[in-house]
Amino acid sequence: MDRLYNSPWFVKAISFFIAVMLFIIVNYDSVSNQPGALPNITNVSSTLDEVPLNVYYNEEEFVITDMVEHVKVNIRGPQNVLTLFQIARPNYDVFIDLRNLEKGTHYVKVQHRNFPNELTVNIVPQTVKVTIDKKRTISMPVEIELINKNEIEDGYTVGIPIVNPVNVEITAAESIINHVALAKGFVDVKDLNKTEEKSVPIKVYDSNGNELNIDVKPETVDVQIPVTSPNKNVPVKINKIGELPDGKSIKSIYTEPKDVTIYGPNAVINQIKFIGGIDIDLPKITESTVLELNVPVPSGVEKVIPSKVKVFIEVDTEEEVEIEDIPIEVIGLSGTMESSFMLPEKGIISLIVKGSPENIQKIRKEDLKVYIDVNKLSIGEHTVKLHVTGPQNVKLTKPYNEIKVILSDVLSAEEEETSIDEEEQTDQTNQTDQNNEG
Repeated sequence: MDRLYNSPWFVKAISFFIAVMLFIIVNYDSVSNQPGALPNITNVSSTLDEVPLNVYYNEEEFVITDMVEHVKVNIRGPQNVLTLFQIARPNYDVFIDLRNLEKGTHYVKVQHRNFPNELTVNIVPQTVKVTIDKKRTISMPVEIELINKNEIEDGYTVGIPIVNPVNVEITAAESIINHVALAKGFVDVKDLNKTEEKSVPIKVYDSNGNELNIDVKPETVDVQIPVTSPNKNVPVKINKIGELPDGKSIKSIYTEPKDVTIYGPNAVINQIKFIGGIDIDLPKITESTVLELNVPVPSGVEKVIPSKVKVFIEVDTEEEVEIEDIPIEVIGLSGTMESSFMLPEKGIISLIVKGSPENIQKIRKEDLKVYIDVNKLSIGEHTVKLHVTGPQNVKLTKPYNEIKVILSDVLSAEEEETSIDEEEQTDQTNQTDQNNEG
């Protein structure tokens, strides 16, 4: 059934049937007043307004720059034919033919076809003015204008847009092409905080900034807007795990590059002083070598550039030397306290320093720091961890891991004088006792 309804012949048959019925209704009175006689066929007229004016021309070579787009069509003829025409709406054509004309302004007669032969067709206007120009196509680079650049998210920077394709083709009449100045697209970057890609429509403008309504291919281009987040350079820190094989030492170890750039919100990157987590397993290093290692991305950081660094490790033989008479520094001691050492008694130790011959020769006593931290300790006797620091790429061996220290209150001048008197009195008493015993 659906195939029957969709058949063009079925539609034409129904249209014809309706037209016949309308014809009978219109002429019913004449038929009833004149029995046995055929009704009179009268001529009637109708007007079709705003009929599209089709134009046929060499579209590959020419372009129409000026012509009317619609005309009025007056039709007259037998009422039955006109009624059928109005119902069936055949595929009529009102047109002008420019295929034999050259560039310039012409007055061309309007033609028509596919109207019923019984109808008289009168077109207003009968002749139209048409201007034909040579078609021209040019290629022009696309310019992208960024809107609201001052409203991008704080700390972020917008780079130069990347356009694909770089050029568009603009086609129009020669007289219009000569006025084309630029092809342009607009991108709003308000609140942008990352690189984005957008599909951007392209508009064409003349030198005065007036938009020209002409064909552009493609009508849109893909635009990548690079956005750089806040960033800063920080050093990378190598984490050495384990020890080199016996008899080996690190002469030098460094990264290339020394610094990397971290990107991210200011609140995050301002807290980062260096990038750690680059581990080197020393027991596996038996000779000078170069490693390429990934740089960890700290939490909250968008990216790190470069993502890899080269680590240059120079291995040499190991020597050792003993550095003597290094004083132990006490840090964290308040102004009302003083310290004295129980072990070692004088607070002086020696260190064994191991490293490459070149590094060993450079070592001075001033390069080594030995200290204890008593910041959170109270008055009394304590066992405290001994800390040792020195130049890179050397190993330091200390005689003690912990030392014993006594913390006491600082005596006032009066207390010191009393203490001295007591000591002197004690000494005299001891001397008297010794004499009596003698």
